Amino acid sequence: MSTGLPRQCCATGSLHAGTPTGKVGKLHGLDAYMTSPPDGTAPKGVVVIIPDIFGWTLPNSRILADEYAKKGPFNVYLPNFMNGPAFQPDMLISIETVSAPGFTALFSRAYHFLRLLYHGVPFLIRNRASAVMPVITTFFTQLRDATPTDLPIGAAGFCWGGMPVVKLCHDEVKAKNGLSLIEAGFIAHPSFMKMPDDAEKLVKPLSFAAAGNDGKVLVKQGEEFEKVLERKNKVVEEREGGGGVRHEYVFYEKADHGFAVRTNEKDLEAVEKGKKAEEQAVNWFQRWFG
Repeated sequence: MSTGLPRQCCATGSLHAGTPTGKVGKLHGLDAYMTSPPDGTAPKGVVVIIPDIFGWTLPNSRILADEYAKKGPFNVYLPNFMNGPAFQPDMLISIETVSAPGFTALFSRAYHFLRLLYHGVPFLIRNRASAVMPVITTFFTQLRDATPTDLPIGAAGFCWGGMPVVKLCHDEVKAKNGLSLIEAGFIAHPSFMKMPDDAEKLVKPLSFAAAGNDGKVLVKQGEEFEKVLERKNKVVEEREGGGGVRHEYVFYEKADHGFAVRTNEKDLEAVEKGKKAEEQAVNWFQRWFG
């Protein structure tokens, strides 16, 4: 929605204290974290996570993948879609420092803001939509062609990863077998989308978890997105009596950008919001996977 740093791409967050339980390997030519339902439970579908700027190695994203796999139950893949290195976890220190109040932190904020720009601007250039979407659509095309046709595929995107999921929901690219690349999408606190086009072009069902503390511009654009979704839902309701593709928009008041992945575990209210966003995603995929 915007390219401002640090809020639009980083904002706040903390590392998760848990330990991922999946495995790392190659999947359709990309490094990927892969996790499956426990105890041999048959998956109801496949969910591919497109992460925030901290990339596929962030423990938080891998633990979230484990939760999706367990609660779905789904096979969940977290590939490395990025060109070049992702933000390192220690950049969270710079993010927190830039957001710190008070005059005494002025010089420290200046240093860390420049540090974010130094790493952030090249990242955004390397990983702009025109550079990464071919990689992403190629992966999903190969995944769809290799996955049994009765096993649905969904995509979940966070921050930087939200925009690619929206584009996948436009359903403009098909697999070699003619099928859609995904059945449904979920996004949380997305960045770098173009409004209103990205909302207007939606074909596949999309669920949106919006952060209330995402900045005035992003919140306003999110509200615009919500209005488009409501209008599209109304058209479907009137035309098909409630059937057909639907969308949803859930607003999490006072939630920070990144809350669905990088929640501060000491903030119980924030943890609750993060869990609700997790449930929102799982329930959405369960609904559209059938």
